Amino acid sequence: MKYAIPLLSAAALAVGLAFPARAAVEEQSTSLVSSTPYLFSYRHQRHMVVTADGRYHLLTNLGTQGGAQASLYLLSSHDGVNWVQQRHLGYTGYDAVSDSALTGNTLTTVFQDNQGFIRYATATYDPDTQGWSSFTVSKLPRASADIRAVNPSFTVDANGNTWVAYVEEDTRVGVETARIVVYRRAAGKSNWVAAGYQQPFSDVGPYDTMYRAKRSARLVNIPGGIGMVYTVGKDIFWAERQLKGGATVAWNTTTMFLSGTEDNDPMSSHFSAVTDATGNVFVTFTDAGSLYFTRRDAATRQWPSKPRMLISSASNPNALPTYSQIAWLGGDQLLLASNIRDNIRVWKGSTSASPGFTCLLQTTHTVRNANAYYTDARLEMPALPVPTAAIPLLQQWQEFNPDSPPPEKAGSQPLQYANGLTFLPSNAPNCD
Repeated sequence: MKYAIPLLSAAALAVGLAFPARAAVEEQSTSLVSSTPYLFSYRHQRHMVVTADGRYHLLTNLGTQGGAQASLYLLSSHDGVNWVQQRHLGYTGYDAVSDSALTGNTLTTVFQDNQGFIRYATATYDPDTQGWSSFTVSKLPRASADIRAVNPSFTVDANGNTWVAYVEEDTRVGVETARIVVYRRAAGKSNWVAAGYQQPFSDVGPYDTMYRAKRSARLVNIPGGIGMVYTVGKDIFWAERQLKGGATVAWNTTTMFLSGTEDNDPMSSHFSAVTDATGNVFVTFTDAGSLYFTRRDAATRQWPSKPRMLISSASNPNALPTYSQIAWLGGDQLLLASNIRDNIRVWKGSTSASPGFTCLLQTTHTVRNANAYYTDARLEMPALPVPTAAIPLLQQWQEFNPDSPPPEKAGSQPLQYANGLTFLPSNAPNCD
């Protein structure tokens, strides 16, 4: 069933997610280019971190543009525009995706390889040389050789245990089903234990050859437990469990956020989630031309009865928000970014029960190739930026519309590029 969500009034929209009247910030062309649309995919995953020295680091899929060794590369930048290759992850190909987090100077990532496994990797940053060590890599288990493991995310809980969620696709002819599974590695151990394998987070369901599993999961820490925001097809859910009791403790009955609208997102990854120091969970997502936000209160352990609609497709049919992202700035500050048509808008809000999002900046890209295609452009910004440093924001775009290529490009796939900018959350808003 669908939620009956009341639309925000015009006055509420003007106070909340206002549409700016002032001049927009011009995006800059970056050095990023990829032969695959997975430049920084998927939305629920995290691909960019900021080290304490203020430098930006991006784990990105460059496809064949990176070189012959791999497709996933770790890049670094001082300005968010010029990116330099640092390291690569082997056994990666066209559709390799990853999820990363920084603890001190250690980058941890889980990624999808080209052999049907999820791999776990770490690298160490040296602030003196501004370089990274080589990755140390290991494989996670899978149920059988017929399983293709894809689309991972991970978190480390309050006890130092590492949790990884991924989608397992059963590739046997005539079976071809998929489900979300979770594995846990205890602190100080090397073996992974199934933590939900007997309790799949959705019915084992079929997938077609175009959109495969249509499932995504984001693991997050909550006080005394572990939580997961996940999708099955068009719908968004929540599950949680206690940390006590070992890996195989049962997860609770799931809660539905949204009974959504069918779309062509290949992994149903149209959401972004982050937590604050208290353990509140914040989620943003888009559906059918509307932008939503919801919050789980750490004290009450409750979600609101329905998500808050920040932009209504009925009131603002031309806004068309897509690929929304949320970040925690520390303290009581949140950032929310989204495409509005083919430009970006960023709002600043509070971690309180009434976030009060206000527009911070809008961007534009007036200087561009005539064939440049920005429809449904993916965004990337750090989920946990350094609050006192400028925050990088990237927008992916395509060389041309793949469904309507110029004659000279007929039969070819467009290259993927990214524009970028940096901004300070403390700056005065450039939108009214």
